[in-house]
Amino acid sequence: MIYAGRLHHVKYGSCRAAARRGAAAALAMMYLVIFTSLTAAMFAMSAINVQVADNLADVARARAAAESGMRWMQYRFLKMNRPRTAVGNITPAVAASLWPAIRTAIADDLAGMLDPAERPVTLVGNTLKTSLIATGDSNAKFAISITPDDSDARRLRVVSTGTCGAATRSVSMYFLIDKKVKFAIAGKVPIQLGRNVVVEGPVATVTTTKYPPLFSLSDFRSLTASLRAKVDAFQSFCETRHVGYDNRIDVRNTEECAAAQAAGYYDANGDGYIDEYDLFLREFDADGDGAVTREEFTDPTTGRLYDAELFNAIDSLGGPLFEGDVVRVGYQDGRIDNNDGYAKIRGQILLATTEAAWKSKLPSGQTIQDQIKGPISPSVDGAPPVKFAITPADVFDLSPANFDTSSFRARTGPENGPTVRTPTLIENAVLSAADANGGTVDERTPYGSTSYQATYRRPVFRNMTFRNCRIPKGLNALFDNCVFEGVTFVELETNVTNSSGQTTTNPNDGMTYSKRMKSGSFSASTVLTSSNSWGYVLGNNLRFNDCTIRGPLAASVRTAYTHFSDSWEFTGATYFDNRVDQTATIVAPQTNIEMGSFTDPAAAPSTLVGVVVAGNIDIRGSGLVDGSIIVTGDGAGNTTMGWFGPSDSSTDPSSPMPEGGWGKLNIRYNPYRALPDGINVAIDILPDVSTYTEGS
Repeated sequence: MIYAGRLHHVKYGSCRAAARRGAAAALAMMYLVIFTSLTAAMFAMSAINVQVADNLADVARARAAAESGMRWMQYRFLKMNRPRTAVGNITPAVAASLWPAIRTAIADDLAGMLDPAERPVTLVGNTLKTSLIATGDSNAKFAISITPDDSDARRLRVVSTGTCGAATRSVSMYFLIDKKVKFAIAGKVPIQLGRNVVVEGPVATVTTTKYPPLFSLSDFRSLTASLRAKVDAFQSFCETRHVGYDNRIDVRNTEECAAAQAAGYYDANGDGYIDEYDLFLREFDADGDGAVTREEFTDPTTGRLYDAELFNAIDSLGGPLFEGDVVRVGYQDGRIDNNDGYAKIRGQILLATTEAAWKSKLPSGQTIQDQIKGPISPSVDGAPPVKFAITPADVFDLSPANFDTSSFRARTGPENGPTVRTPTLIENAVLSAADANGGTVDERTPYGSTSYQATYRRPVFRNMTFRNCRIPKGLNALFDNCVFEGVTFVELETNVTNSSGQTTTNPNDGMTYSKRMKSGSFSASTVLTSSNSWGYVLGNNLRFNDCTIRGPLAASVRTAYTHFSDSWEFTGATYFDNRVDQTATIVAPQTNIEMGSFTDPAAAPSTLVGVVVAGNIDIRGSGLVDGSIIVTGDGAGNTTMGWFGPSDSSTDPSSPMPEGGWGKLNIRYNPYRALPDGINVAIDILPDVSTYTEGS
């Protein structure tokens, strides 16, 4: 028993000791393997996550590079020296002919890149490809490819491909080759906008020597004595508490808005801005419905509207731009409300002068706000209402040399067809004084102005119809109650010379040229004739009174602006009804044009479609400009839109009120109208954002 027990004890002890040591080693190794595996797994997972993150970051950088490339190319299209063409309407065939010049323009533009490796472009088939171009992130680059659309060469398909590491992403968008003026008014001299003149579209002037470059009157200030005081007070508030020259307080500007509210001003119509229109609404909206009806706008003393022309001008804003265009809500509905979207200028003002230069020319005690009155509402949200120091890239070249009117001349005279002459109709002819049926008359020019420049003896054509006729230089006629059909072309001596006999472009030389006499000395009261005046013989000073004009008027292009010896006046009830060519009503790049009456601005309604090109133009009376006004001459003091008083130099029409009212003028840029042939300006390459897609 004892032996057996000892054996059992020894065996038990030995086995127990051995089991303890083996189990610990096994467990230790097991945990070691597990921890090692977990460590390896965690390391592998971390490495994968880092790689995935890097890949995703590269993808994001590649996409960002592609988007940057598209914006970069859009900017290059805008700023590069784009090809010019005299063709007005860009058809697919015209666009195809322009493609080689566009490629060259792009290559020339990229030749200025700082990195020589980014300058080369290649042509693969019909596709232009750029080199890789680095972004701010040195690892990300993009390349651009540009291909005309096979179905319509006016459309350029632009693909921007961004790369970063192994990642590649692309975006694409179509750009349209087009040619537009893109301004309601653009000119070389200061622009004046009178009462009851509203503009839809940008306004630009490139003068840097004449001030103020833009002068506008309030449309509401003179309606009632109480409103005058309120408008003046608000103007003073803006001068001291508002930054900018748009005459509007943005309610999102908490500091200015709070100051305006503390002064008693608020956004009465809820459009997000506090301006003169809110004062107008508070003055006349008797029932508080946010609209002014004709009844509310009627003077209880006279029983008439306070200003019928102004009411109609505002109610006519935003009209249809083409046949079949959707008519906006509230158009000519007899109510003025938010649907009309009133602003004095609904577009940006672009000025070549600087803000400092303008301030240095201000009369004592005045500010720029004193010379720009009325709300200015840029069409692009966030754009500055007034842009100073514009560059040539901001406005097309207004030089008269860029305008060729020969295509209009070719549509007149005997070259256009058989000549017909009857007592009431002249067709396809060059007119002469012998055709006049009303004798002669001596007139001052401008007609009815107290500050006239010259006196002309005119042959008188009365109650006649002219179809595709040419007016020779030196005719200087009065057309009274006549009808002009087809195209009318006015000829001039184009080579203007100075006192030394040299060709000149200087408007001061042009005035001297106009005053040159064959005999005697010039004075404004001397009656000029073909016998005593060279300015009379070589130019054409014409007046159209109570005429109907059913087609475009065009003229030879002089080398210099010559003031009164190249001047047209449209008076009485002259009516424009262009049935021939919707691209242009007037193309006379150096001609001075006076449109409307000095004594009764409501008496000469005018409707001008397409472009109106003039050396200078003053429009009074009532009418619509549905296109663009382009002023190419630099000799006039200003371009005047609206009534400014009986003197050509007047700027205060507040008293006396002319008989028949103040007139009204709606000027609107119409992007749907093509340009006429002969305007040699750069094409546009504009993005069609609706075609933007990711991927190539």
